[in-house]
Amino acid sequence: MSLGILKEAIAKRMPITFEYNKPEKTPGERVGNPHAVFIMRKKDGSESTKVHIVQTSGVSDSGQEFPSFRLFDLTELSNVRIQDTDTPFDISEDYNAEWDGYRYVIAKV
Repeated sequence: MSLGILKEAIAKRMPITFEYNKPEKTPGERVGNPHAVFIMRKKDGSESTKVHIVQTSGVSDSGQEFPSFRLFDLTELSNVRIQDTDTPFDISEDYNAEWDGYRYVIAKV
């Protein structure tokens, strides 16, 4: 399951490879450093599980240069794998561990 792998990668600060299968997004492999998994609750009461990842390479629709702090829907991630490396990733300066959106956090660095 993607969630278990993401939680492990966050705890160990290890980069991941993954595919993002959201409609209208370019398919293909992406690489990044997962910083948080959390439940986003909207004002209408609906919920979805999101993942903050600093994407470092791979397919992109945004046109932003890498590395880039991005939000992904957990349900659209597949083939999530922890990369084999001895060096934990650096925590992004764009990451705010105290952000209000992490009120319902599942895992964070």
